[in-house]
Amino acid sequence: MSGTKRPGGRHPRATQVTPRMQAAKTAPAVAALMQQATMAQASGDRAGAIAALTAAAEHLGKAPGPVPRSLHHDLGLLLLQANRLDESLLRIRQGMALAPQDFALANLQGVVLKNLRRYDDAISALNAAEVLDPTSLSPAFNRGNIHLARRDAAAAIAEFTRAVRAQPENAEYHRQLGSAYRVAGQSEPALTAFNRARILKPDDHRVWIDIVGLLDDLARSAEAAAVLDQALAAMPTSRPLCEAKLALLRRSARAADALAFAQSLPARFPGAAWVQVQLARCVMNADRQAANAYLREAVRLEPENPEAVAELADSLDRTRGPQEAANIEEAYALARRRLALGGNMLQHARAISSILNRACDFDAAATVGTFENLTRYWSEIGYISALHYQMAQVRDDAQRHLLLEAHRAWGQAVDAQAARAPIARPAVRTSRAKIRLGLMSSDLRNHPVAYFALPLIEGYDRTQFELYCYSWNSGGADWVQNRIATLCDGFRLAPVISDRDAASLIAADGLDMLIELGGTTHMNKLNVMAYKPAPVQASWLGYPHSAGPASIDYIMVDPYNRPTDDSLLIEKPLELARSWVVLGHLGFNDRITIVPGTPEQRAGHLTFGTMNNPYKFTRTVIETWARAVRTVEGSRFVFVRPEANGVAFQANVRAVFEHNGVAPERIEFIGVRGTHMQHYNRIDIALDAFPQTGGTTTCEALWMGVPTVSLVGPTFFERLSNSNLTNAGLGDLCVGTLDAYVDTAVALAADQPRRLALRHQLRGTIRSVALGRPDLFVADFQDAVRRAVG
Repeated sequence: MSGTKRPGGRHPRATQVTPRMQAAKTAPAVAALMQQATMAQASGDRAGAIAALTAAAEHLGKAPGPVPRSLHHDLGLLLLQANRLDESLLRIRQGMALAPQDFALANLQGVVLKNLRRYDDAISALNAAEVLDPTSLSPAFNRGNIHLARRDAAAAIAEFTRAVRAQPENAEYHRQLGSAYRVAGQSEPALTAFNRARILKPDDHRVWIDIVGLLDDLARSAEAAAVLDQALAAMPTSRPLCEAKLALLRRSARAADALAFAQSLPARFPGAAWVQVQLARCVMNADRQAANAYLREAVRLEPENPEAVAELADSLDRTRGPQEAANIEEAYALARRRLALGGNMLQHARAISSILNRACDFDAAATVGTFENLTRYWSEIGYISALHYQMAQVRDDAQRHLLLEAHRAWGQAVDAQAARAPIARPAVRTSRAKIRLGLMSSDLRNHPVAYFALPLIEGYDRTQFELYCYSWNSGGADWVQNRIATLCDGFRLAPVISDRDAASLIAADGLDMLIELGGTTHMNKLNVMAYKPAPVQASWLGYPHSAGPASIDYIMVDPYNRPTDDSLLIEKPLELARSWVVLGHLGFNDRITIVPGTPEQRAGHLTFGTMNNPYKFTRTVIETWARAVRTVEGSRFVFVRPEANGVAFQANVRAVFEHNGVAPERIEFIGVRGTHMQHYNRIDIALDAFPQTGGTTTCEALWMGVPTVSLVGPTFFERLSNSNLTNAGLGDLCVGTLDAYVDTAVALAADQPRRLALRHQLRGTIRSVALGRPDLFVADFQDAVRRAVG
């Protein structure tokens, strides 16, 4: 724990609880409680130590008297270590009110504020602590850590350099100086600092892992592996080193080697739950059931292990097949269990909040973390895929911009990492007969991405363009992938390949432009774009937000989903003339028939419904849907989703509707996956999610003659349905306020002739406009590419 001692000055006790007090003056009850805390911590019982010190502090509050100097500091430190940050700050400040000149409390306050991500307040607190003891290096060291968290490398280097000069034999100062140089992209000084730290403290696994990470950044993976083997030879029972080796092998696309190494660990660490977790990570992409078995064993071995519980919950939530509803239900129970275990939720926040939101348990999901804290945390640790789930949680412009800047910060980090190990690129050809275009996605298979990409692949002008496709799909080829491979000029399939090698593979084809279609979704490699394998790069289709890296020049939009302000994008908008997508024959054909008449005519009541993914649902969304149902007499609402078979999902959804005046029996559930299209024949009006709107879902509803009411916001992900609906001639169903949303839904419910006409004519209308005309879409797309490549 940095900041709990004062390098260069005196070293007040901070890392363990000992009753340093004035025994003759301290109340006997307080003295006894502090002794109890000492014994609890000595036995590893942190919770017991916290409880004893809390009781001591409360006793002093009721019966004022001399306060042991260590009480509030020790309690604040233990609460910090337990990640109970708000409580820690409260206890520290209680102590500071009694002892405003106490350096240890002032310094610890800065550390807690840093962990709360209140960075400006933390800097101020540490500056104040430094005034109390100018000889201590702890404030400077802790300020350096704050600058690292902010990725302000220059400021961090200055602080750590000061610490190193004052105490050149302190390994931790050298290690963090190396970290600052690494963030700055100064690899050689970083390696020098790390190696100095390793010499000073060879038994510190962190510095070995830092060296490995830096070598990996530099594409020196063989050296990184050798360093890890050297470290493991000296510390064979180091869990962090074993986990680092597994991570390196997986990053290097050496899945078989990773699995073999993981299989050697149970003998070295018998009965360890974390080993089972690592085994699961090695197989989950290829065999989800085997992964679940490993994770169940981890939970059996250590039922109270937060990591094991969270990992099993997440894996079950991702498991498909005939038992999906039961898996979802079990995942939800495990997510609630993980919440009850307490402790640091941040490392499991993505999985747990996603599961709770999927079950529409909004109250529980809100306890995982605030929008601001989670967004900043995921950006800082590079967990970009988690940010996808934040779009649905956006409430105002401040959060929209925070989400954008989180993507930008992540993009800067991956661009910097790629710059440290650049790839070789062929010379850019200034003239050629055809434009060479690349599409990169592992979803060029029987997948919604292919529904929209296939018309372009089938219809591009082969006299003017060459098309290359790149897939990292590890799930095996299907007929769609095989067909795409025959349609393009080059199809590169590499299921086992590192990001850098994938970029080199693409660069060797000498593209004029590369478009990525997958974003951060499963099996895709957004990081490849950071290596700039093509001179012009763009994002389209797979991710409804700016990706982040400056190496991506453009994001493809149309006049209706382009943000109201281009500052809400990181990339430059590359606008197609009419529609962002076209409904091709793969996903949109006449095999699914439209039943004559309207669902209302057949059922005797009007039915609203949704097929959107529940991660897009919020309490406000469901309350707004309830307003529409409540207003339209006798109407129903139907959810068509795999989650709809879940007991928790049904109970939580019905509770929100009932709270808003809609009886439970008016809510219906159809639990299906992959066979949902026919159930549009049960829905009169689809109600869109917001702020993250539907995309594929809205297109499917339109193809089935089901009008969709959508709330339009200023950002790209809030305007996808606006594009689809407007291009289908239903722009009047796109509105800007919640009241207008409800009023539009109610008015459409009353307009049975319009709904009947749409049910039987909308598919034909779509076929006559850009949304359903591949020829128009391909022409517009090719024009946009020409503009981009010049």
